[in-house]
Amino acid sequence: MEEMDINLDAEVRLWQEKLFKRSIRRTRKLGKIEGLVGNTGNTQCLEISSGDGLISAHLRALGGSWKTAVSTKTAADSLAYNLNETIVHIENGKLPFDDQAFAMVVIVDALKGISNDRDFIRECHRVLKPDGWVVISEACRRPISLTALLQKLLGLSPIAKGQKRNGYTGGELYTILKDGFDVPETQVYSNGLFESVATLGEAVQKQIIPEHYWLIRTKIGEEELYRYQRIYTLSGFAFPLLWLLSKLNFLPGHKLLVKSRRRPWRPRTQPKLIDGRSIAEAAINTKIGTAAPF
Repeated sequence: MEEMDINLDAEVRLWQEKLFKRSIRRTRKLGKIEGLVGNTGNTQCLEISSGDGLISAHLRALGGSWKTAVSTKTAADSLAYNLNETIVHIENGKLPFDDQAFAMVVIVDALKGISNDRDFIRECHRVLKPDGWVVISEACRRPISLTALLQKLLGLSPIAKGQKRNGYTGGELYTILKDGFDVPETQVYSNGLFESVATLGEAVQKQIIPEHYWLIRTKIGEEELYRYQRIYTLSGFAFPLLWLLSKLNFLPGHKLLVKSRRRPWRPRTQPKLIDGRSIAEAAINTKIGTAAPF
């Protein structure tokens, strides 16, 4: 690498660190994930990433042995730049690892981009040790909210950015996990007012860099440094307001976190009545307190 290239690389990394520290969304997400993951010393871990290399690097600082898998080339290029290691590609929803290879799987904002998320969760179950854990960080899907409206109008919803779905409700995450994991109560954080203002900030950032600024391209030049500086300067004006809004924890949250222990895969089917109807179907078609149909 030429001297200029080395200097440019150092500048890119410096600005990425500065932007990360100024992002309440990213630092808060990392803190929440680290709280669930804990100390991973002497542990084999697998991260399923959407491409945020600094979050991946911070997870590695928790200790243990880490591998990272992605479902897109853009994410792979960004992580290869940040981590200086081989990034594994997820092909057709399959993980190229042996059975029971890991003690923990951490999925960071990547599940909504997998076509068949239920089958992929079963893949995660396969590569986990019998007493392993899965930690999932995802967007909390709230169709009727100011944040969802702004994302739709500004073209910033996950689907608009190429994802398969706009996130999950707690019930939807439970549904895809319940056959192979003991699912505790899901954590919800990051209130809607904060997320709405952050979405407006993301729209401004999109005018400077079309993609997420933390996705590092394979070829990067000095122009990116100027763009990082502009984003950093603008984010400085918004930071006090966003920090204040982020403290309103009594408002409904827009981010989901769950940590679930692996158990033997066994489909949990809904109980059926003698006539073949589910309890839900019977409740819909029967008056409460009677056995007579409507």
